[in-house]
Amino acid sequence: MGTRNSTATLTVVLIMLRVVLVHPQCSANLQGDDFLLNGIDTRIYAKPGDINIGAIMQLTHPLDGFTCSEQVLTGSTAIEYTESIAFVVEQINNRNDLLPNVTLGFAILNDCALPSISLAQSLSFLPLTENRCHAKAVKNSSCYECCSAGSSHHVDVVGVLAPLMSVSVGPVSFLYTVAKIPIIAPTASSDEFSNKNKHPYFFRVIGPDKFQVEAMLNFISDNGWTYISVVYIEGTYGERAFDNIKYLAPAFNICLATWHRVKYNENTDLVAADLIGYWKARVIIAFMDEVPFTNLLTSVDKLNGTGNFSWIASDAVSLASSDFMSPFKRMLVGSFFISFRVPVVDEFYSYLERLNVLNSTNPWLKPAWESLNNCSYDSGTCNNSLNFLNTSKFDYLIFATLSMDVVLAFANAAHKLISDLCPNVTGKDVQQCVKSDVLYKYLKGESFQGYSGDIRFDENGDSIGKYVIYQWSYEKVQNIDRKLFDESEKGLTKQEVAYYDTVSKNITYSDNVISWDYFTVFERLIPIDGDSSTVYRPESVCSRPCVVGEYKIQKNPECCWDCRTCRNNERIINKNTACEECRLFTWPDPATNYTTCSPIPLTYQETTSVLSVLQISFAILALAAILLVSACYIHLRENRVIKAASRELSLLQIVAIFVGYFTVICFQTYPTQHMCSVLFFTYCLSFATLYSPLLVKTVRIYRIFHNATKSKTKPRFVSSQSQVIISTSLILIQSYIKASNNTNSKLNWKDSKSYLPVTYNARSIRPG
Repeated sequence: MGTRNSTATLTVVLIMLRVVLVHPQCSANLQGDDFLLNGIDTRIYAKPGDINIGAIMQLTHPLDGFTCSEQVLTGSTAIEYTESIAFVVEQINNRNDLLPNVTLGFAILNDCALPSISLAQSLSFLPLTENRCHAKAVKNSSCYECCSAGSSHHVDVVGVLAPLMSVSVGPVSFLYTVAKIPIIAPTASSDEFSNKNKHPYFFRVIGPDKFQVEAMLNFISDNGWTYISVVYIEGTYGERAFDNIKYLAPAFNICLATWHRVKYNENTDLVAADLIGYWKARVIIAFMDEVPFTNLLTSVDKLNGTGNFSWIASDAVSLASSDFMSPFKRMLVGSFFISFRVPVVDEFYSYLERLNVLNSTNPWLKPAWESLNNCSYDSGTCNNSLNFLNTSKFDYLIFATLSMDVVLAFANAAHKLISDLCPNVTGKDVQQCVKSDVLYKYLKGESFQGYSGDIRFDENGDSIGKYVIYQWSYEKVQNIDRKLFDESEKGLTKQEVAYYDTVSKNITYSDNVISWDYFTVFERLIPIDGDSSTVYRPESVCSRPCVVGEYKIQKNPECCWDCRTCRNNERIINKNTACEECRLFTWPDPATNYTTCSPIPLTYQETTSVLSVLQISFAILALAAILLVSACYIHLRENRVIKAASRELSLLQIVAIFVGYFTVICFQTYPTQHMCSVLFFTYCLSFATLYSPLLVKTVRIYRIFHNATKSKTKPRFVSSQSQVIISTSLILIQSYIKASNNTNSKLNWKDSKSYLPVTYNARSIRPG
C-alpha cells in the first residue's frame, strides 16, 4: 500500500528513544501531560478484554507533515476502518470454538497517515515493567490506561495491527522488533518487509508488491502493449515497486519509455509534459497514492492529454473513496487499477446498519456520520435512523475485510498458544501465558480460514493471494429526491475486468467487457482488422514489426527500431539486423524469409511452346534460304561482282550465318552442361566468323584505294589466300577468348551449386 514520506521520522525516533531512556518507569503520580508531543490525536476507541490487540489507523486528515487535523476522512472510511475491528472482536467473543474462556479486546489510535505520528502512537502499545503496572495498583491486570506515553493512553497488547502506509510501518516495525511485539499489516505491501533480517516480527495478510507488479505486467503483455512509462512515489512503496518493474519487464518483452519519481504533494506539470512527449507509450503504470495520482491526472489534463493514456494504478488508489475520486472522474474514466481480491462481508455491513451513533464509544463515528450524511447533530439536522449504506458517499472498502483477517490471525494464534501451554487458564490469568514474543512463534507458518479466503503466512510472513483488475467507468446516479435515475448525471464506478493468480501466474477475464470508448483514437503503427473487438484498444508500442524482407536497425530502448529493406540480391543476416549480398548464381530464398540464398534454378524454353515452334520454323526457312544462296554463289563464282566481293571471305560469312541459325534451333533443346558449352561456342563462333571477314574486307578495300593515290604497285597481303588466313586467325583468337571465359563461368557455377541446395523450381524475384 502507498507511502507518505516525512522528514520528521528520524527526529521522532530520536525523541522517543530519549523519552524511553530518561523515563524507563512511570511513577504513581505520572500524568498524561508529562511528555509533550504536539499534533497527536489523543482520542482512543477501545473495548478492553482479557488480552488486547492494538491498531494504528488513518482516521483523520493530516494538517501538515507533523500534525493531525480534526477532520475525519471523507466518505465511510473512518467508520469502516474502526468498526471492522469492533465487529470481528465481537464475533470472536461470541464463538465457542475460538478463545472460549477468554475475551478479546482492542484499542484503536489515529495516526492520520503521518509516519511521525504513527511512531509516536506506537509507544502506547509498548510493554510496561512490573513496577509501572504496580503504580496503578492493578497487579495482574492488563495495565489498561496505566500511564501515558505520548498520547493519553497505554494498553498492554499481545500484537498490533500495523499502520496503513508502508513508510509508517517501517519505523514501527523496528521499534516493535526491539519490544518483541508481532505486528500484522492489512495493506502494507512494500517488498522490504519480506526481509526477515530487518523485520522479523512483521506479518501481513496480503502479498508483497512484487506480485502486484507481476499482475500489472501480465495484464500489459496480454493486451499487446510493449512500450510503457512509469511514475512512482518517493519512498519504499514506490521505489521498491519500480525496481521490480525494471527487473521483470524484459521477461514480458516490455521496455520503459520514461519514468519519474514524485513526492506526495509535488507539482507534476513537468512530469506530465514529459509523459506526453513519449506519446507512443500510451500505457502508464502509476505506483503511488491517490493524492499524487490525481495531481498527475490534473497536470495531464491541463496539457489536453486526457484520453491519450491508459493508466494502470497500484493498490493504493483502491483505498481512495469514490467521494474523493469523483471530482476527477472525467480524467479517471477508462483507467485501470490493481487491488487485492477481497470479498465484501455482508454480516459486517448488517452490523453497521444496527449502529447507534449516539451511544457508541467510537470517537470518530459521530463526525464521520455527519460528514457522510452532510448533517450536524449540534444543529439537529442528522437523521439517526437513516440507512447511510445507501448514501452516494458510502464505499465498501477492502481494508475492512483485511483488518478482520488481521484480528482473526491474532485470535487463532492465541487460541493455539493457550491450547498448547495453558489450556485450563481463564479470564485475565491468561495474560501470564499469552506473551507477545511467544505469540510471534505461533504466528510463523500459521494458516487459517479468513474472511478473504485461505490465509497462510510463509517463511517471510507474507500471505500469497489473488489480485483483481478494475476499470473505472460511468454509471447513472440516482436522484434521491425524485427516486429516479438522472440520465443527465454520471457517477464513477469500478468494474472487475480481470483476475490474477499469483500461484499460476495467469490472467483470467470476467464477464465485464473492457471498454475502450474512453480513449483518443490515434493512427496505428500495427493495423488491426476492422471487425476485431479490440480495434479501438489503445496501442502502446514503440515500433511496428518489420515485415518479411526487412531488417531492424536497433535503437534504445530494446523495443524501438527502424525497418529497412535489403537489395533484391541480398539476404538478411544476424537475426534480422543486417544484409549480405548473395553469391554469384544464387538468390535470396523467400521460403526462409530471405535469410538464406539458394541457387538460381534452371529455366529454358520448351520445344512445344508457341515461341519455340515459331523460332524453329523461322530458322529452318532461313537455313533453306542460305543453302539456296550458297548453291547460287558457287554456281556463279566466276562472276566479276562475286569475285570482286572476295568469294572466300563471303563464303565464310555464309557459313557464319548458317551456324547462327543452327544455333537458334539448338537453343530450343533441353540444356545440359555440355549442350550449353556447345551453344556458347557456336554462338560466339557465328558472330566471330561473320564479322571478322567483314572487317578484313573493309581493311583490304581501304588499303587498295589508299595505296592507289600514292603508288601504282599492288599492296601486300591483299590476295585471297592472305585474306582467308587473316580472317581465320581473327576467328581463332576470338573463339579462344570466349572459350576461356566460358570455362571460368562453369567453375563458378559448379561452386555455387554446392553453396545451397535447390529448394524451388521457378525463379523468384523479391517483392519491391
